[in-house]
Amino acid sequence: MTMWVSQPGPLEPIDITEGRNAPGLAAFESMVNSIAMYVLIGGLAAVVIGVGIAVVGPRLGFQHARGVGIGGVVGGVFLGAVVGLASVMINFAYSMFAG
Repeated sequence: MTMWVSQPGPLEPIDITEGRNAPGLAAFESMVNSIAMYVLIGGLAAVVIGVGIAVVGPRLGFQHARGVGIGGVVGGVFLGAVVGLASVMINFAYSMFAG
């Protein structure tokens, strides 16, 4: 019966804290924050337009307008929840698997 002993490889383990000054990291953070902002604005627009469709659509005689409007509201709220939970889930997964 052979016991396997973990031997260090030719490279040192990665230390994520040393990468805080990596070139281009500030630009990458700015890009991700901009995308998140645009998604949140889109979610807000979906909620406002969905409420408008749900309220005004049936009065103008459009069939199923209320359901479409409520779908827009739910979709906008879901977008906001996904963006809000993204950083929490990433930090949780990193802390759980980092050891």
